[in-house]
Amino acid sequence: MTKTMGKQALAELLREEGVEYVFGIPGATEIQFMDGLERCLDIRYMLGLHEVVCVGMAEGYARVTGKPGVLNLHTATGMAAASPLLYNARNGRVPLVVTCGQNDSRLLQRDPQLTGDIVGIGRIHAKWSEEIARARDIPTVIRRAFKLATQPPMGPVVVSIPQNLLQEELDFSPAGRASVCRAVRPDASGVEHAVELLITARAPVLIVESGVTRADALDEVVHLAELVGAPVYQPWMADVNFPVTHPQYLGDLDPSGSRAAEVLSQADLLIGIGCPLFAEGFVNAACPVPPATKIIHIDDDPWEIGKNLPTECGLQGDIKATVRQISSALETALASDARERAAQRAAKIRAQKAAMEAAWQAETATGYDASPISIGRLMAELRNIVNDRTVIVDECWSASAALRATLPLERPLSYLRARGGGSIGEGLPVALGVKLGRPDKQVVAVVGDGSAAWSMQTLWTAAHYRIPVTYVIMNNGTYRQVKIVRRAVLGVQGPLDEKHVGMDIDEPVIDFSGLARSLGVEGRRVSDPDQVGDALRSAIASEQPRVVEVMVENRA
Repeated sequence: MTKTMGKQALAELLREEGVEYVFGIPGATEIQFMDGLERCLDIRYMLGLHEVVCVGMAEGYARVTGKPGVLNLHTATGMAAASPLLYNARNGRVPLVVTCGQNDSRLLQRDPQLTGDIVGIGRIHAKWSEEIARARDIPTVIRRAFKLATQPPMGPVVVSIPQNLLQEELDFSPAGRASVCRAVRPDASGVEHAVELLITARAPVLIVESGVTRADALDEVVHLAELVGAPVYQPWMADVNFPVTHPQYLGDLDPSGSRAAEVLSQADLLIGIGCPLFAEGFVNAACPVPPATKIIHIDDDPWEIGKNLPTECGLQGDIKATVRQISSALETALASDARERAAQRAAKIRAQKAAMEAAWQAETATGYDASPISIGRLMAELRNIVNDRTVIVDECWSASAALRATLPLERPLSYLRARGGGSIGEGLPVALGVKLGRPDKQVVAVVGDGSAAWSMQTLWTAAHYRIPVTYVIMNNGTYRQVKIVRRAVLGVQGPLDEKHVGMDIDEPVIDFSGLARSLGVEGRRVSDPDQVGDALRSAIASEQPRVVEVMVENRA
């Protein structure tokens, strides 16, 4: 043990945990933290101009590296400003360690300036929110924060640090990273029951979501789906949890929509892997799952299993290990007639998939050369420039389905979107975090104009640190997604270019390419469909941060 200042111990603890970046905005309550960090040259501080930018960068970094993103926020105001994307991180089980500067503890009873209920604000979005009471507790609390952030179910953790504690001495010695137990397996009887249900099922349906990516279980889930011969859906696609080009993948399935009721009405077995069952966005008087349908639900979060629907077989544990265990037992138990039924089901699904793809290609051909540029044309041009090195960050809400129907999203971590929905504004900063975490990748963010307007400050950070991300901003001067939802809620079918209160951002139309230039990033506006491909290739080839603003259609 050696006597160490609190701020030096904190910096050493971050180094001990393998932290590469700290994302944040400093203020008066971060002076001591920043002073300690300046002595730690192997940790890079990434400055954002708004807390939403900082959280987004940390989320993108965490999702592609599997390591916790580390944030340093400025007192209660910083915590409050970060709330929209902390909500997304909690919803998406993204591991973040959030440190927040608190005023001197000797002043807290006097209601000083620059203070507030940091712990209370943190509890809204965090797995654990705590204020350090004594300097000697800094090592215990920080190590616990990293453990909890990465312990399934993962999520943000908040630590409030009074400034005087960073100036006090404590006994400190390195101890290495805390161990985290992730490979928890379900009991053998549960696996056996799941195998029995899978063997006897005549019409199984498989639903996956982000738990598959979090557990790195894509290959295992694909193998299980092929063994069973089940169609595969996602209630909300935020990662590549199943290859979209696979012949058994049939796309999104909104649990509150009529398609879900139609699909699930035929199912005698529903298998949910790493997903909620269900998290509807709208009220549906009838449950989409018939009472006779049996459910197998696999997740690392016990809260999700049986939360909303009676579950015949709930399996809590590491998703990758659990699915592998089920597949191994199933391969041994499957008789030839069961294998033949699975093959017949798979053949029917392939035909359905082929029909869906043909319909989409025909729709894309309509208006291919139109101006304003059709969404189908933009996505086709994007498909021409992506490769095995490309990561797509998607925040083009109303065009997201078109993107996913067009691009060959097959590999883990090749596609990111807000998990389970949430606040807009994360697309621009998440892309920076992705590039920092995976510098070997070519990162392209496709973002709507409404979303881009939330976090344009991101571009200053991109320019300041020369982070080469290509931003494709789709400008149609409207919150098109809100208009689409309006149609569904009100049951009307008016044109999407119709004006509605609070749903248009076209007077004036925002000049995103000009705004990008003012923040240090070269921007190009494209209105001619024949120039889209060249603009995209040029932006990527520059190996600099670039904005390609595409003037797109605003039609049904």
